[in-house]
Amino acid sequence: MSLPSNLPTFQPSTAPSILLGVDAGGSHTTAAIARPDLTVLGRADGPGTPLRPGAAAATAATIAEVATRAARAAGIPLPADRAVVGAAGAGRAFERRELRDAIAAHGLARLLEVVADGEIALAAAFGTEPGILLNAGTGSIAYARDRTGRLRRSGGYGWQLGDEGSGYWIGRRALASAAKARDRMGEASGLLARILATLGLREFDELVRWATTATPSQVAALATPVLAAAKDGDASARRITAEAAVELVELVQVVEPMFAPDDPLIVAAAGGLLREESPLYVAFRARLQAALPRVQLREIIVDAPLGAVRLAAEMK
Repeated sequence: MSLPSNLPTFQPSTAPSILLGVDAGGSHTTAAIARPDLTVLGRADGPGTPLRPGAAAATAATIAEVATRAARAAGIPLPADRAVVGAAGAGRAFERRELRDAIAAHGLARLLEVVADGEIALAAAFGTEPGILLNAGTGSIAYARDRTGRLRRSGGYGWQLGDEGSGYWIGRRALASAAKARDRMGEASGLLARILATLGLREFDELVRWATTATPSQVAALATPVLAAAKDGDASARRITAEAAVELVELVQVVEPMFAPDDPLIVAAAGGLLREESPLYVAFRARLQAALPRVQLREIIVDAPLGAVRLAAEMK
């Protein structure tokens, strides 16, 4: 029996997969929509949304809003086929599961994975190759992969337990230095004036009131005027910057023993504090080369959302 000629003929779908990669950090959130060949079709930025215990729903809402704008910029409707979200504060399995469930409720992707933000930065810097990624922004962490694929981290436990050399760490020490300047009228008085100007404050007592309610992200934002002061030669700011560089190098030294003596030891730097022109980057580079002479410092821009896209492309 022949079939009616007006019946539609089945054609297998040839639509390319759409990938979503998200970097949800402490100071900003960025989402990218891309094809499997890593061609980015659209991006969007939003506020920082670090994952905190019991606050997965709020973090997921910010991620969903930014991802939706990225999809709109790309002219692509969600859900994506596969998505990877790298989130600050998602270093433990429980938090990753909690955030994954909260994001899934927004219907952003058919397949979804949540990883630590350091993991997507590592993928952006090295793909699947071995290396060490040092990230210094609001927080700090070193993430390493050896030639067997084994992963290890150093730091990244938050402002109360560590984040040495991070924006928060620098901001906190700048506040302490400013307080000492108030008492002693010492070398940090110039830094105090710069902090007050940055915050739109006129006197030290206003700074005391500000500090009692400041969030970790607000304290971390003080790293910007501190590094600017260091670049201008302020003695107190330069000392804080040098101490931060020491702390960041120690994060690298913790994971360095993963690599055999004959293995290449390649380090890439990421995060808002380690841009090439930053005095912190200059101090870190000099300290790293002195402490670990075999290190090769890779001079690249680490695009963390693209690292998330890369991991999404590898999802099974």
